[in-house]
Amino acid sequence: MNFYFDNLVLFLKNGKKRTLAFMPGKINVITGDSNTGKTAILAIIDYCLFSSTHDISESIINENVEWYGIKISINDKCYFIARKSPSESNVSHDYYFSSVGDIPEGAPTANITESALKRTLEAEFGIDSDTRVAYGGRILSSGSKVSLRYFLLLNTISQDIITHSQEFFDKQKNDKYREALPRIFDLAVGIDTVENILKREKREEIEREIRKLEKESERISRKYDAFYSQLKSTIQTAREYGLLPEEGDVGEAVEQLNTMVGSAESVARNGTIDRYNEINANIGKLTRKIRNLNSFASEYKRYKANLKETSDSLKSLDFISEHYNDVLKTSIFKEVIAGLEADHKKIKKAVANKTPLDSNISTTIKEYEAQLRDMVDERDTMPREIKAFENDKEKYIFVGEVKAKLDLYQPQTGANNNESEERIKYLNNRLDELVVYNVGERKDLFVKTLDEIIQEYIEFTGSALANYKDYKASFNYKDKVLQLRKPRSNHVENVGSSSNHMFLHLFLFLGLHEQIIREKIPYVAPFLIIDQFSRPYFEDRNGNIKENMDSSDIAKVTAAVSLLDDFVTNMKELGGNFQIIVFEHISPETWNGFSNFHLVESFKDGNALIPNKIK
Repeated sequence: MNFYFDNLVLFLKNGKKRTLAFMPGKINVITGDSNTGKTAILAIIDYCLFSSTHDISESIINENVEWYGIKISINDKCYFIARKSPSESNVSHDYYFSSVGDIPEGAPTANITESALKRTLEAEFGIDSDTRVAYGGRILSSGSKVSLRYFLLLNTISQDIITHSQEFFDKQKNDKYREALPRIFDLAVGIDTVENILKREKREEIEREIRKLEKESERISRKYDAFYSQLKSTIQTAREYGLLPEEGDVGEAVEQLNTMVGSAESVARNGTIDRYNEINANIGKLTRKIRNLNSFASEYKRYKANLKETSDSLKSLDFISEHYNDVLKTSIFKEVIAGLEADHKKIKKAVANKTPLDSNISTTIKEYEAQLRDMVDERDTMPREIKAFENDKEKYIFVGEVKAKLDLYQPQTGANNNESEERIKYLNNRLDELVVYNVGERKDLFVKTLDEIIQEYIEFTGSALANYKDYKASFNYKDKVLQLRKPRSNHVENVGSSSNHMFLHLFLFLGLHEQIIREKIPYVAPFLIIDQFSRPYFEDRNGNIKENMDSSDIAKVTAAVSLLDDFVTNMKELGGNFQIIVFEHISPETWNGFSNFHLVESFKDGNALIPNKIK
């Protein structure tokens, strides 16, 4: 993505304009005294980019400004956005927009809605209707659209957090943004992608449908089992009454039942009722065989386990063989060892993982069990006794009951279940096509790479971290904070001093943006606004500005200046056009010799965001 600020424009109530000009690919510095409006510039930019609240000072600034505007260049397009100034605490929803970057001569006139302007900018950032919150929270609901403003959390280091020991991102006291940060972070740095999220959601949707179909299939199967049991009982009763032949499988019997229901005619008895007793006797014999084979298999398994223990106890023979020359031998030593080794070989052969006996027993048991199932099915449909209807009425009542059962159950036992199985098969094929990469692995790789990048920054700044200059970077992904780890240790240090915290904030944000530019992530613009990184050196413990800095403080400020300058140079080499805007107290002499610094204005001697002559 290509993005930078061209101008900040204030349309004053006296009809004049106050303009600040920024340069792309530079560290744009606004330096000067306190209370001159430097920090307000960050609040104004945030306000122009759809903030629902504002931190612009009413006194001096807001009371003199009618409209606030920013001119930006984005993806080789030039836009101008202006927003009417708030009325005390109430923000305005009046926006002016020029798609060619035209800045009005006088005060703008509202010409676009906030939602339409948002959609225009979000399209440039690659944020569309598919860019949604992956999981919900107390404020943000799952599936809600991601806002451009969430990604701006990676573009600012305000004076409130630049020396904070626990917080590294702005707006974390706001519930919405506190929930937004972990939900957009993976997208922002390339750990996850919208495409991968959509695939993951589709997989979850398909998996839910499969579970539903499997439950439905299981329900139908249970219903079929119940029906099958009743069906066998019905066939048996029909045969007892002579309505069906006394032999044949269930499938044949069902066809015969349908024929019987249509004709209500009985069939001649064939005198084979003794077949029931014969099958019952065979079932008993087969059951005993299966039980005996299972018992034998269990005993055989225990036998092999005992042999294995014996084999383990003879492993000392291997040691004796290896140290044969060191063993004191008696006259019968060779004979005893030879006998034990022969036995050991036989035992090892006997305890091999698989033998023909294992396979034969298992195969035989399975064959017997299949025969047993067939016999049980046949027995359960055969007549146990000869019955006769009292009269035709009783016969037709029975036939009607059979017809009702067939009508009730038969349509559900075949077609529906087959349809479910086909659907499940299709959905499983869809799952195979939806390849979702492992976010956990990408997260681990991201953290490792980020630590390596930041480690280079630490080495570049040399002794700026004082006692921690040899420590290792350790990004805490869960809490989204940068920590320092003691070398060759898992111990994470509680880093002291606001100076060290300031450097950690710079390291983290520069590292994140380097990763984003390398991965060409579209959602985060390549700019960073930093409010007073020299704060630990220019302010005393009471927050007052020091008159002078000692040499060590000057060296640390210079290290920070050098780090920013080197970062912008490196981003140009990567093909990026990174812009940094800095609000500072330091004088231009501090960055003399650094090619990427640009002085926007010095707010001194009456010059300010709202100059004295305008107030």
